[in-house]
Amino acid sequence: MSRPGKSNRRPSFPSSAAPAVLNNIDQPASALSKGVVPSIAFVKHGKYIALGSAGLWYTGLIPHARGILESNMAKGWAGRLLMLAIGLHGTTVAIFLYLVVFLPWLRGYIPNYPLWQQSARLRIIVPLLTSTILLGWTSFVISLTQAGDRSVLGALGDAVKAVGEGDSARLRAESGMGVWRAMAGSTALYVLTLGVLGFIPMPTNVSVGKKKD
Repeated sequence: MSRPGKSNRRPSFPSSAAPAVLNNIDQPASALSKGVVPSIAFVKHGKYIALGSAGLWYTGLIPHARGILESNMAKGWAGRLLMLAIGLHGTTVAIFLYLVVFLPWLRGYIPNYPLWQQSARLRIIVPLLTSTILLGWTSFVISLTQAGDRSVLGALGDAVKAVGEGDSARLRAESGMGVWRAMAGSTALYVLTLGVLGFIPMPTNVSVGKKKD
């Protein structure tokens, strides 16, 4: 559903704009729903699932997050920030489902993502989606990196000093998984999520930007 000449663009994550991510998800899903070269759609989204799954396994994000929530750190700032990150991630998934399931399948409407600023609905949803992605990803990284530190302010202070001094050891609290590993694991989680959502097909009898009668 992207414009001609733009269907092969691959938006980076998480820095890319939400409309580009949505457009990237939407186009191959439509091809899959029409039965057009399904192997291409499978490879396109399957690689995100494979990379995301491998990243989660390699970084150990899920076991580490479970360890925080099952320990006494769950009542501290790291546990609360991790719960916030999980909630933001769930909100991100809910917004995507609203856009790729509720609107096209139940309301008969496929948003025109490249022209999102001209839509009253998307002018609210797109910034909200971008915010939940960025805040959720950042919350995952901070909570997993500095888990066990005395306070969130102390953790942030240590991180800033470590970056300024080039001391990678200080970027990791006693119970944290390290900033680079936390960043890689958090990115892998979102890549996996986008890959799974990309397999949701779009209805073939609904035009972009027009409601079905």
